[in-house]
Amino acid sequence: MFGVNQKKIRLILLVLALIALAAGIFFNYLLANSSGRQNMLLVGWDGAERSAVYALLKNGSLPNLQKLIDEGSVVGTTITKGKTETKPGWAEILTGYDSETLGIISNEEYKPIPAGYTIFERLEEKYGADNIVTVFITGKINNTGARGPHRVCVNCITRDALTFEKTGWWDDTIEATLEEGATERRFEDRDGEPYYLTKNALDFYESGLGEAQNVGALALELLRKYKDRRFFMFIHFEEPDEVGHVYGGGSEEYTQGILDDDFWLGEMVAELKKNGLYDRTTIYLTTDHGFNPKGKDHRNQPETFFATNDSREIRPGSRLDITPTILERTGFDLKEISSALDGKSLYR
Repeated sequence: MFGVNQKKIRLILLVLALIALAAGIFFNYLLANSSGRQNMLLVGWDGAERSAVYALLKNGSLPNLQKLIDEGSVVGTTITKGKTETKPGWAEILTGYDSETLGIISNEEYKPIPAGYTIFERLEEKYGADNIVTVFITGKINNTGARGPHRVCVNCITRDALTFEKTGWWDDTIEATLEEGATERRFEDRDGEPYYLTKNALDFYESGLGEAQNVGALALELLRKYKDRRFFMFIHFEEPDEVGHVYGGGSEEYTQGILDDDFWLGEMVAELKKNGLYDRTTIYLTTDHGFNPKGKDHRNQPETFFATNDSREIRPGSRLDITPTILERTGFDLKEISSALDGKSLYR
C-alpha cells in the first residue's frame, strides 16, 4: 500500500512539473508576442545626465520622450560598477556583462567583445540570421568603433582635435598634446575595438556619423529599407556628450543636444507610424553615463535612466540590465544562457 502511494505521489509531482514547464513556456510566448511587438529599437543618448533629462521632461521640453513614457515608463538606473565612460558603458548595455568580464575597462584599456556575446548575436541565434535584421549606427567613431588590431597613445590627451576628433587614430606623424609631465608619447597595442568581432554578425554597421542629423537621417532610411522585415536596431547619438566636452554639462549647447535627440526620437516614431510599424515595435531608450553639470567631463557620473513604450512594469536597475530586459521581452530564458549574464531583467 505504501509503495502504491509513493508511485502516485511521484506521478502527481511529475504532472505538476510538466504543467509548470508548460506555463513557463506559454508565459514567455506571451511576453515575446504581447501587443504584437516584434521589432525593437534601442536608442542611445550618449552622456545624457539624468537630472538634466528629468528637468527638461518636467518643463515639457521633451515631448517625444514624454509620449514614450506615457505609453510605458521611465526608471532611474545607476552604475554601481565600472567606469562612467563610453566604451565600457555601451559594451555593458549591449551585452549584459560587466566591463571587467569583457576586458573593456576604460576608453583607453579595451579589447573586442567575444563573438556571440552581444544582444545582436543572441537575437540572430534565436530567430535565425536570415529572419531578423540587426543594425548598429553611431555618431561616434572611437568609443563605439570596430577597428581591428592597432596601437593607441595612452598618454595623449584624447580630446585633442588632431589626435581624436579628426583622425580617430594615433600615429607617429601627428603632433599631440601629452599628459602633464610626459615628454614623449607612449603607445600600447590593442587587439581591436569593442565591436571588431560583432561587426561580422551585423546586417548593417556604420560609425563616425557625427552630429544628430546624420544619425537621424540614416535611421529613417534604414527604417524604410527594412520595414518589411523583423528588426533590432541600435541607434546611437553622440549628443549631448560631445558638446558637453566642449561647452560644459550645464551649457545651453549641452541642453540643445538633448533637445536634438528628442526631435529625432519623434522623427523615428513618425516613420514607424507612417509604415504601420509602431504598434509592432518596442522602443527602449537609455544612456551610458551621466555628465558633470558644472564641468566638461563625466568622471564619477553614475546616474542614468531607462525609458520604454512597453506598458509592462519595470524596476530601477543598472546599465547591465538592459540586454537581459530586452532578451526576456523576446522570450529568452536567461538561465539557459551558458555564460551567465551579470545583469538581470528590469521587468518585475
